[in-house]
Amino acid sequence: MSRKDLVSINPNELKDFLNHIISNNRHLQENGKGPVAVEVIGESGIGKTSSIVQLADELDLNFVKLNLAQIEEIGDLVGFPIRQFEVTDGATVKYVDESALEDVRTEGYKTTGKNRMSYCPPEWISGKEKGGILLLDDYTRADPRMIQACMDLINTQEYISWKLPKDWTIILTTNPDGGDYHVNSMDVAQTTRFISCDLKFDVDCWAQWAEETAMDGRCINFILKHPEVVTESTNPRAITTF
Repeated sequence: MSRKDLVSINPNELKDFLNHIISNNRHLQENGKGPVAVEVIGESGIGKTSSIVQLADELDLNFVKLNLAQIEEIGDLVGFPIRQFEVTDGATVKYVDESALEDVRTEGYKTTGKNRMSYCPPEWISGKEKGGILLLDDYTRADPRMIQACMDLINTQEYISWKLPKDWTIILTTNPDGGDYHVNSMDVAQTTRFISCDLKFDVDCWAQWAEETAMDGRCINFILKHPEVVTESTNPRAITTF
C-alpha cells in the first residue's frame, strides 16, 4: 500500500487504533520481538498531538514529546558523554561511571586500569519507568540529519548508548508531503520502518470534543452547519483559539 492509498480515520478511531498498537507491542516484547512504530499523517491543527496526549493520559502511560525540529545537535539524542572505568571484586567485572568509583571501592571493587567513553541517557528519557509513549512531533520538519539519526531509534528503540524501557511505543506525527507544507520527504528506507495512518477532520468528533471542553454552543453549531469552513478555509486549532 502506498502512502496515497492509506485508509483515513477520525480522532476517535485513531485512539482505538493506537490503543491496539500499544497492546500489541506489549505482547510482542513479552515474546522477545521488536515493537512497531506508528506515523500519524494529518493536516496542521487537526488534533494529532492532542489525541495522542489524551490517549497517554487515559492509559496512565509515561509521555515524552520530542520536537526534532527544535533539536540542533545530534548529541542531544546521544546523551552527555561520560567516562567509565572497569572494576572487579575478584569474581565480577563491570564498568561504572567515574562519579560512582568511590562508592564501588567501599564495596571491595578495584579498578583494572581499563576505561572507556560512554553516554548518559538524554534528560528527556532518563529515569522514565516502564510503559510510555515517545512522540516525535512534526517529524518531517526536522533537519534531514536528525531524521537519519532517528532511523535506528524508530526501528529498534535504541540509539548508540541507551534504549527505551520495555512497553514503550514510538509515534511520529507529520504533515502531508504534497507541497502545501515545508516538510522533508522520506524515502522507502524510512517509511518502511513504521506503519502509517491518515487522520482526517470529522465534524461530529470535533463537536463532541468541543462540548466536553465547554466551548460556546454557537461556535459548535456554526461548524456543524458549515464544516467546509474548517476543511477549506482554516483548521480546528484556529477555531478553538477563536
